[in-house]
Amino acid sequence: MPLYLPVLIVVSIVCSTFALATSEKTQRFALVIGNQSYQTAPLKNALNDAKAISNTFYEMGYQVTTVTDVNVQLLREEVAGFYQRVHSVEAENKLAVVYYAGHAIQINHNNYLIPLDIDFENEQEFIAQLYDLSDLFKLMKYSKGLQSIVILDACRNNPFEIANSSMVVTQGLAPVRAPASTLIAFATEPGGVALDGRRENGVYTRHLLRFMSESISIEEVFKKVRSAVARETRNKQIPWEHSSLLQEVYFSPPKNKEVPNIVVF
Repeated sequence: MPLYLPVLIVVSIVCSTFALATSEKTQRFALVIGNQSYQTAPLKNALNDAKAISNTFYEMGYQVTTVTDVNVQLLREEVAGFYQRVHSVEAENKLAVVYYAGHAIQINHNNYLIPLDIDFENEQEFIAQLYDLSDLFKLMKYSKGLQSIVILDACRNNPFEIANSSMVVTQGLAPVRAPASTLIAFATEPGGVALDGRRENGVYTRHLLRFMSESISIEEVFKKVRSAVARETRNKQIPWEHSSLLQEVYFSPPKNKEVPNIVVF
């Protein structure tokens, strides 16, 4: 019996150390987008939210790209360039986060981000100037070791009207299915409306900033955010996520992770 005890201890310590080292060696990338200065219905906190999120990612060691008040061409270029950089990096573990604060819209059950400089003269031109969220998902193609997070603080009331339009515009955003190894987080439930907030940051992002630096899993972060937002808004806003993550993922590397208790039989 004594001959086996040292072996079991060594194996357990090595496995725990490897799990921690793997998490700490994850290459982390963030694309932060804030659209605020719309000619129609400008927002109050989108730029503050984007700046605060960007700074937090930077402090956690991410390679951060931040863009603000962008038109659709620049938005497409930045998103495509971001994922091109992510996919070009050879690493055993990668985490790519896209954060968006701004207006979004659901048309005919499809979700679109609304850039600046939108032309409302006719229906076809309007849709062509939006960023289809499905285009983002196509760029998040599976690659070994990559986990992707999309955070959308974007479910405000729809202030955009087009006369004589046949489009079916619905409040909030439609449910989505996450591609493999992905978590998509919405500031509120499908069809719901998120609050811009009366403080420096929006309600959802303010609570996200509270918890995202903690050394807890991303699912646990969003669970805490959901609880805090629901409590503050008296259940008028319930954040929502859809996840297909294949492993435990952290915004911030876990610190002082304890070695599991060793039981010898």
